Amino acid sequence: MYNRRMETEKKTFYMHKISNLFNIRKIVTVHYQALEKNYLFPEEEHDFWEINYADKEDVFIGVGGTRIQLKQGEILFIKPNQPHFVESGDKEPNLFIVSFLCRSPSMELFADKKFSVPESYRYLLQNIMSEAEDTFELPDFDPHLTELKLKESPNLGGEQLIKNALESLFIYLLRVLLNRNPSKEFFISKIADSTALEDAIVRILNSKIYDKFRLEDLCEQLHYGTTQLCTFFKKKTGKTIYQTYLKLKIDEAKRLIRKKFPLRKLPTYFVSTRRLPFLSFSKNTSV
Repeated sequence: MYNRRMETEKKTFYMHKISNLFNIRKIVTVHYQALEKNYLFPEEEHDFWEINYADKEDVFIGVGGTRIQLKQGEILFIKPNQPHFVESGDKEPNLFIVSFLCRSPSMELFADKKFSVPESYRYLLQNIMSEAEDTFELPDFDPHLTELKLKESPNLGGEQLIKNALESLFIYLLRVLLNRNPSKEFFISKIADSTALEDAIVRILNSKIYDKFRLEDLCEQLHYGTTQLCTFFKKKTGKTIYQTYLKLKIDEAKRLIRKKFPLRKLPTYFVSTRRLPFLSFSKNTSV
């Protein structure tokens, strides 16, 4: 009887050990701050890394005695034990801040570095914020936050996805730093100048925050079918069109509230839809 086992060659397999350029061991804080004009956060320092990303408008970051203008779409690395402060100037910027513990030697290459993050990498920043919102109890506005607390039912694997997204972002930025090609320079990622369809949708939604909004009108303006446009936007951003529209309206309402009550100590009676941008949809918000 034919015995196939006799012809089987015994192979030796070698396991390749994966080298880690970055190993983020702990997340300290995650902030998304919509700042009012002339906002100033006092200088501080801590023994872990911090990144500052200007998501809307320009902001000023003081680092080691130097006042740095961080343009919209740019990210700044602040190394451990480096004094720094935040100043908004005469604009109302949105600033995304993540602080973390990472002792990998590769991090030193980012010390005092500032990058313009291209559109192809922005999804990683968005993923970090989305996962953080579903994993931790994030206050609406607390620049003095010192501890992240898990939600009662946190997103499955949320902490690991935040870690993975940060490490991936750093690897991509490090490639640019070490292999800079003048013909492929980073560009400032501004929704206002972007030709991406998802950014065009956000621009239109932002222009409608004080008006009634109809999905049919949006589709007609962009020459797309309703299902096609909604599916595309959800895939690109992780949120529905109506969820994004509602968030834009809420953000604008918060901005107006901050102007009315700069100390952010709001009386309970102030929360009234009469003072907020008009919330009106032509369909239910499940689209």
